[in-house]
This record gives sequence, structure tokens and C-alpha cells, in this order.
Amino acid sequence: MNKPLINERKADSQERDLAPWGQVFLGDCLSICSEWPAALADLVYLDPPFFTRRDHVGTARSADLNGESLTFADRWQGGLHDYLMWLEQRVRVAVRLLKPSGAFLLHLDWHAVHYAKVMCDGVFTERGGAFQNELIWHYQTGGASKERFSRKHDTILFYSMSQRFYFDGKAVAIPRGKGAMKRARCPTGARIKLTDTHKNPDDVLLIPALNPMARERNGYPTQKPVALLEMLIKALCPAGGAVADLCCGSGTALVAAENLGRRWTGCDINPRAVELARRRLSDA
Repeated sequence: MNKPLINERKADSQERDLAPWGQVFLGDCLSICSEWPAALADLVYLDPPFFTRRDHVGTARSADLNGESLTFADRWQGGLHDYLMWLEQRVRVAVRLLKPSGAFLLHLDWHAVHYAKVMCDGVFTERGGAFQNELIWHYQTGGASKERFSRKHDTILFYSMSQRFYFDGKAVAIPRGKGAMKRARCPTGARIKLTDTHKNPDDVLLIPALNPMARERNGYPTQKPVALLEMLIKALCPAGGAVADLCCGSGTALVAAENLGRRWTGCDINPRAVELARRRLSDA
């Protein structure tokens, strides 16, 4: 596996075309991925800004960045219209990169996911793809609202390029409850066999978010846990397959892919995020 680039330069055109794997690129995926071959990834993950209309400021916990905090602006001069146009362009990049058996994950929250789903439905339908799941990542960190039900989940939209997509339920199977196994022992009316001790996870993923003191935390303001990305990659990317993250932030999806022996590549427009991602992957 190629080692990630540790310097700040952008790869030239030939390098991007021939060897995207094992590298984190500085720049917008619209230009970075334009010279890559089509249909090269088994899984494309996109965790873009969420249209929060505010600045996100991380903590200065990373010694790799000399105590500097990581920040990015999630503001859009033209409002929702401009945001959705920006997002659709990057979804179309993802579609181009996917293999016929590939999967696409768009990670958002309540701010704009309902608009994004309608847009993605159109993009994938015109290419023969299909919507598969609305995954809910439920977490319980942070404070509780006194004005409404507390907002404690993100939404991950799962699309495939065809109905013959890769999915390995056994890789992420969870044990069945005691009640289900008791019913399996019933001689009549049992819906499962005694040997069927595990099942595919539901579409609500109960994986803890990173608490402020987690050793894994690196200071990036919207950092996701490696455990979440490892679960998604195990299910949707075959062994030895390839993962592309088009807004990689501090590189969590890439670290998860490296841990699982998948090929990976990513890009981001934030130089400090790219620096941190490269250092995390070098250590990994």
C-alpha cells in the first residue's frame, strides 16, 4: 500500500490518475477527482458541511498542529439553494467514481438531509442507481434540550449504483436477543432456526459519539468515531476493496479503511485538516 503524502503540495495530474490510493489530497474533489479513472471505488463516503450556517471551531488538542485549533465555515451566501447546488456537484463526482457494485453514503443531519435526499434520488435514478437505506446514527453525548426533543442523531443516506450491490451482513451481524432465541426453540411457529444466532443490524446504529476526553479525539470539530466508519466499511466494501472520502476532514474514514485492510484515498480543502489526516494515517 502506498504511504500517504506528508507534504503540502498537490499531486500532479499523472500522479492523481495513476496512484490515488494511500494518499490524502489538498483541494476540492471537483478538481482532484476529475482526472481519476471512473468506476474505481467500492465505497464513496461524503461527510460534507451540514448547512448549519455557522463556523465550527475545534479544540487545540493536536500536538501535530502546534496547538492550533481546526476550524471551518459552514456558511452559504446564497442560502440553501447554493448549498444544494454545491452538494449535487460532489454527489455527481461520487457517482462517477463508483463501481457498478459500489455504494455511496451521504452523512448529514436535520438541517438539510430532507432536501439532499430528493436531490440524490434524482441523481441516482438517472444513472440506474437506487436508494437503499436511511441510516440513523444515534448518540447520547452533549446536553439535553429544554425546548424540544433533544436532537441526538445524524442521518446517513445509502445509495447503490445498481440492485446488485455489495453488502456483507455477516461482517456486522449482531447477536439476537434472548427472547428471539427462546422463541426459536419453540417447536411450532418459530421464524428463525436455533443456529440463526445473529442478524443484520437495524437501520438505527447505536454507536457512541466521541466524548470530550476520548483518546481518539484529535480536535477536529465534527470528528466521527472510527467505530462508526469501520462498521459501514465492513458492510459495504469487500476485503481488499477501495474507499474514497471526498470531504475527509481529519481522515477518520481513511483510518478505518487502513485498519480494515482496504485501499483508501481522500481529499479536503482545509489545509490543517489534510495535515492532521496525513499524520494520523502515517501513524496508522
